[in-house]
Order: sequence, then structure tokens, then C-alpha cells
Amino acid sequence: MLIVLTLLPVIPFILLMIFMLPSLMAYTEADIPPSLIGTLIIGFVIAFLLAIILGAFSMGYLLRILRGEIPLPEVTGFGRMFVDGIKLLVIEVIYLIPVMIILAITAGAALLSALPILMSMPAEPDLEALMPVLMPIIGGVIAGVLIAVIVAILLWLLAVVGVVRFARTGKIGEAFNFSAILATIGKIGWGSYILALIIVVVIVAVVQVILGIIAYILSFIPYIDFIIMILISPFIMVFMHRYICLLYNSAGETVSSQATNSL
Repeated sequence: MLIVLTLLPVIPFILLMIFMLPSLMAYTEADIPPSLIGTLIIGFVIAFLLAIILGAFSMGYLLRILRGEIPLPEVTGFGRMFVDGIKLLVIEVIYLIPVMIILAITAGAALLSALPILMSMPAEPDLEALMPVLMPIIGGVIAGVLIAVIVAILLWLLAVVGVVRFARTGKIGEAFNFSAILATIGKIGWGSYILALIIVVVIVAVVQVILGIIAYILSFIPYIDFIIMILISPFIMVFMHRYICLLYNSAGETVSSQATNSL
């Protein structure tokens, strides 16, 4: 069932390719009409939004793991899973807003300032002459991205505990109860907390590399990389969320009675 939930977000893109591929194959790359390109872009946006919505089912199940239920909960109650997943999606979007604002103000502003220069460039521009003009813009983009990455990491440290608080209380506001979040991290110990998150990221990265190597060795099998991803992804996600659950519990937190009753 977890494999099925993992497959759900992929379905819109599969349907998009099924419907659009015959039209694309009727033209060469140079002859594709702009209307077809526009249709493809709109279809991709719709497929992306549908994928996010369908991904709410698996996100809702992972919240059950964060509640601390042992053994792993059954994959049932799809309506509740979907609602919880949508709530989690809202929380993640809110946490991303500061990062998006920073990117828009810094990197976005730098790119906008470069547009007049790029629009006025000849067909064969003298890049050496343009570099003194473009370097401050490039520097602004890089600085903006670096600032956004740093802010994203800091927010991620808070969001990990915030999401567990939401999972166990059922209240979206608890995901942004920063005083309680900081208190929980303080009980774990900032050093231990950050090290634990680094460890889980490294473990998952190593597993992904190993799976990539296996997929490369078995590349003679069609779509083997996609098959491996679908089969292994549920195990990786369950492992990560159980790991985070135990990390949260190490602060002395327990499953709240409200969360227990809602399971």
C-alpha cells in the first residue's frame, strides 16, 4: 500500500506523457508550434499541482509515524491521511515563504536588473566587454541564493520539531510554536540535534548512491531506476520519519493523549 501511495503523485505526469507524446512525435524539434508548447507547459503545471495533492496521502501516513505509534500503523483511513497531508503541505509552504521572499528580493532583483542588458545584447555579444557589467549581477544572484540556503537550513531545523508537534497535537499552530520548539531542541541539545540530522541525511544520501550504482549496473532493464525508486522510497521515508520520531522522544516528549485518541 505504501508503494501505491508513492506511485500516486507520478500518475499525473504519466497521463500527461500519454496524451502529449503522440502530438509531440508528429513534429520535429524545430517545427513544434508555440501553441503546443504552451499546452505542454500548462499540462505540466496542472500535473505538478495534482502530484502535490495526491502526495498528501503518503504525507498523512508519515505523520502517523511521527505520532509515535508502535508498531507501524496500518495504511487505512485515507480521508484522514489526505486531510493531514494537506495540513502538512500548508505548514511546509508557510516555512518556505521567508526563503522565497529572500530569493525574490535578492536573486530575483538581480536577474530583473540584468534583463535590459540581456535584451540589448547583439546576436554575438562580446562577453569579455560585458563581464564588468554582469559580474555585480552574478554576484547578487549568488549572494541571494547563499542567504536563502542559510535561512532554509535554519528554518528546517525548526520545522523538523514543528512538524512533530503538529503530528502529536493535531494543531497547525503548534508547528510554529517557536518557544516550545526551541525548548524541545534545547532538551535534546543543539549539538546532538544537528549531528543527528546530519547523520540521517548522510545515511539517506549513501543509500541513494548505492541504489544509483545498482540502477546503473542493471541499466539494460528498461526503467529500472524508476522501478527501484518506487520500491525503495517507502522504506527510506518510513526510516527517516521513525528516526525523527525517536530524536524528538529523546527530549523526554511522549505521545499526547489527544494524538493517541485520534489514531
